[in-house]
Amino acid sequence: MTIKVKAAPGIQVPQEDNPRHYIGPDEAVTVARSAYYLRQVRAGDLLIVPDDEATTAAKKGRVAEITVDDEEVNRGKS
Repeated sequence: MTIKVKAAPGIQVPQEDNPRHYIGPDEAVTVARSAYYLRQVRAGDLLIVPDDEATTAAKKGRVAEITVDDEEVNRGKS
């Protein structure tokens, strides 16, 4: 399963599979819905962009915020 995300304004988030490449605030990126990215969303560093609004939000410069359940974020935690 994947999600579209953007970095919060003024922040760059390293990609999970390549920490030398960053997700920035300018363009939505499709990533795996993994614990790493869900933690970044929970911390406020990444914002989830709904698929139907991805192109509209990019044009208008705004991103809808979606909350994430604690259970999903801590899925890999023992």
